Amino acid sequence: MQITVFGANGKVGSLVVEQALEQGYEVVAFVHRKSQLPPHAALRIVKGDIYDAATVATAIKGSTVIISALSSWGTPEKDVLSAAVEHIIPAMKVQGTKRIISLTGSDARASGDVLTPLHRLSHGLIKLVPGVRKVLADGEQHIQLLEAGGLDWTVVRSPVMNKRGDIKHCRLTSRRSLPWATINRHSVAQSLVGLVEDDSYNGQAPFIVRT
Repeated sequence: MQITVFGANGKVGSLVVEQALEQGYEVVAFVHRKSQLPPHAALRIVKGDIYDAATVATAIKGSTVIISALSSWGTPEKDVLSAAVEHIIPAMKVQGTKRIISLTGSDARASGDVLTPLHRLSHGLIKLVPGVRKVLADGEQHIQLLEAGGLDWTVVRSPVMNKRGDIKHCRLTSRRSLPWATINRHSVAQSLVGLVEDDSYNGQAPFIVRT
């Protein structure tokens, strides 16, 4: 099976590529700048820009599943996730690809969320910081686009990522993590790849938490 990974040069995206190759998938890695990925017989690099619909479509061609490990942090407009899916969704429909797995922050809201006072407070505080507010809005907009896109989608919502903790001690859940929670980014990559052939969370935006 061939999968396309967007954001493949990033901290999480590179781990997704690594784990996907280890599990025997053929991988198309979409990168914005020069690839930092080690060569592999089952790896193909596509260099492009998520704002360019043509190169996005080229990267998707032949893939059964799309994984987005993109991030708006450190970008000028902070609209990377929503801009990407605006091109990814129509390209997938043209090519007949149905499955997309994406990643965003745990404070991003999705339809049907049950919010506690603590999470309402956390969400409100984040929106007071201009740059962070834009990243949050981008994550939420990309969820809305996927919800309306007619695809088999899953968005994994992650707390702050680091290198700490046992990689395997994690799970996906409908219960939002606490605002101060963290997760090992290897665990996040593992969960994204694990969803390639797992449809348990189709049409949902679960949270990844430590166990």
